[in-house]
Amino acid sequence: MDRPEELTDPQRFDEIMERINTKLAISAIPLRERALMAQALLEDELDYDIAEDDSVYPLTVEWYRKTFPGERI
Repeated sequence: MDRPEELTDPQRFDEIMERINTKLAISAIPLRERALMAQALLEDELDYDIAEDDSVYPLTVEWYRKTFPGERI
């Protein structure tokens, strides 16, 4: 399966993560859990099997670190 462009294009990844984070933040879910849950939502958003791509979790965690620099994950 080809990796979706959204996982390699930083701008498109950022847009998707913003949408996902908004959904999760509304639920008042802590950042660590948001990072884990974001993977499942990315899988749905991209119609992509995240389980086959072990680089996605570090990518989502890094996004959260950059977006929320003062928070601990």
